[in-house]
Amino acid sequence: MAAGSPACATEAVELERITLDEGNVTAFLEATSQHYVDAMRALIDERYRDEYRAIRWEALEEAMRRAPVARLEYHFTLNGFPNVRVYHAMGGRSLSSVARSIFEGPTRPSTPDRTNSPTDSDSEAEFAPHPLPVAEEAAADLADSRFYAGFGEAGVRAPVMARGASVLDAFVVADKDRLFDPEFKALRSIEKDLQDQAIPSGGSIRGSVSELVCTSCEAAMKRFSGTYAVDIRLSHLYPSVRGAGLDNLVASGKARLRGDLLVDAITDRPLLASDLLDGAREGQIRRSLSPRAMGRSFKRMPWSRRSFRLNPVRLPRISEGSSEGSPPPRPRIPKERAGGC
Repeated sequence: MAAGSPACATEAVELERITLDEGNVTAFLEATSQHYVDAMRALIDERYRDEYRAIRWEALEEAMRRAPVARLEYHFTLNGFPNVRVYHAMGGRSLSSVARSIFEGPTRPSTPDRTNSPTDSDSEAEFAPHPLPVAEEAAADLADSRFYAGFGEAGVRAPVMARGASVLDAFVVADKDRLFDPEFKALRSIEKDLQDQAIPSGGSIRGSVSELVCTSCEAAMKRFSGTYAVDIRLSHLYPSVRGAGLDNLVASGKARLRGDLLVDAITDRPLLASDLLDGAREGQIRRSLSPRAMGRSFKRMPWSRRSFRLNPVRLPRISEGSSEGSPPPRPRIPKERAGGC
């Protein structure tokens, strides 16, 4: 397949913030997340099936729940027919690195998300993953490919890629390498396919990201768009609604606040796309990665009886389409997700 030569076209990048759950954005991102949950389960079954320290399992759940995800579609025309290839990505390092840091690294002294945890910012670094060099991380991620199922020609996984010939310059901001952002991984994979002439240039990218896209990634997108003559339009989830928008929803009787959650006044279903996706991903983890789901027990005590944490009951998947379902109340710490840069 002959790809067109990179063109110096006008940059065409459009980012749309999504607050309320509308359309299929959350369902698509949930499906992407499921690929990674299933792969992590396969990895754990192979390498850590005899691990029975409860605090490490809790850290695994936390890591998988917090990792952002992205789903980008590359639309192009081939031989006169429209085509699309979907790129799935999860933020962070390879699954092998994440699991190794959790099950083989130092044990945290307390529950990671507990607000009264004695772990301060200095000691927190002691228990953070010890990153490999990017080239080694890319090799580890490639080796993890055997744990993934459900990918093929039309839907592919976007792995970590070593730095090389690319118009996408990754910035390091606050000690965080944007190379590991999910949207950056997906764009690098699309770029590689363009360079390998697996897909033609001049197409368009449509997609969504589960967190705000940072300014450095937006700048990289503009360079990508101008170089490869690709129109980019992405939706990214904004974790709150404030001011007049919130007041209007509550005053109209359509919504109410349940703790930190903005929920439908009738169904009690979360209205924010980010909250709905968070709940769905918690459900994925409980069904696939929780100690109970994997048949683990601790000191002859089932996981459900551990006193330091009781998991909420199962949330329905977004894809099940149940508008009557009422997710159970769950303790939430007010959060403002960083946009990165």
